[in-house]
Amino acid sequence: MTLHLPLVRLTPRALVSVRENVSPRALLERGVKALDAGVSQEDRAGVSSVRAVAVKPNGAIGVIPVRDACAEIKLAPISTPVALSLIDEATPAYFVGATDDGVGQIVLCLDNDAELPGVQWVHLRWGGHMLGASDCGVALAGVSLATWHASYRFCARCGKPVRSILSGWATECSGCGHVEYPRQDPAVIVRIHDDEDRVLLAHNTAWRTTMCSLIAGFVEAGESPEHAVIREVKEEVGLDVASVEYQATQPWPFPRSQMIGYTARVAVGTPIVPIPDGEEIEWARFFSRSELRDALHSGEVSAPGPTSIAYALLVDWYGSDLPESPSSLDPLRRP
Repeated sequence: MTLHLPLVRLTPRALVSVRENVSPRALLERGVKALDAGVSQEDRAGVSSVRAVAVKPNGAIGVIPVRDACAEIKLAPISTPVALSLIDEATPAYFVGATDDGVGQIVLCLDNDAELPGVQWVHLRWGGHMLGASDCGVALAGVSLATWHASYRFCARCGKPVRSILSGWATECSGCGHVEYPRQDPAVIVRIHDDEDRVLLAHNTAWRTTMCSLIAGFVEAGESPEHAVIREVKEEVGLDVASVEYQATQPWPFPRSQMIGYTARVAVGTPIVPIPDGEEIEWARFFSRSELRDALHSGEVSAPGPTSIAYALLVDWYGSDLPESPSSLDPLRRP
């Protein structure tokens, strides 16, 4: 199976020796001249120019203004003078690598309520699929670092404040000197089939009325992802599943999940009627392809957003993009 996973179409080249030896400010101010002797020859050859873009810890990305929800969106370049001014005002800046065209990518992390002239804010979670592959990889790395830094301001060992190092790819404690690196929390998501090849969709109590998706949950300490699938399905909808098979993985930095996608089938000889737990899951039911099509067309349900791995898993089963629901939300709505 090859799933279309929008957020991981193209990952920037890391250029680790650049992040370890050159500050984002120096790279913006001096360009490729900032790539000193500490940078490997290979990494120096990977950067021919530099640009800055902006994100926010809440997952928003700064794009060139657009109104058409069907158009491709592009990250808005921030001019060097503006970027340097923001950095001098203590705006965090991260070097997230270089794209295949040789452009070194600096991501500025603005406050959630900040504004920039000529920049429209779109949530990566809602509009990531509308970005080109290179821009999406840059945005994913930037938002991942921004959300991690926002949640990790103090040392887990001694409680003192931490500072960003390695161009945003680590923090160092101001007290004990402990170095911490960005973390991702493993979570599973599973497309469950019954013996008629119908797929289970469920509604979480925290979601808006029509929203439904696949069963998902975090992997617990000491647990394999495959066992997490079996446990989560049993806990949330009371079903026993078998034939648990890995499909694909996509980061989901809201705030820092790594979504591991599976398929499974209701175990032979076990009940096939889902029983929601009533706390996290309000309702769950199996849909055939025609039933899902009709439910989407009528607005009875709305599907997961096209940026998500849940959408990709459903599309793989459905056979094409899912029909638009009248209850779907505008991906360009303000975060």
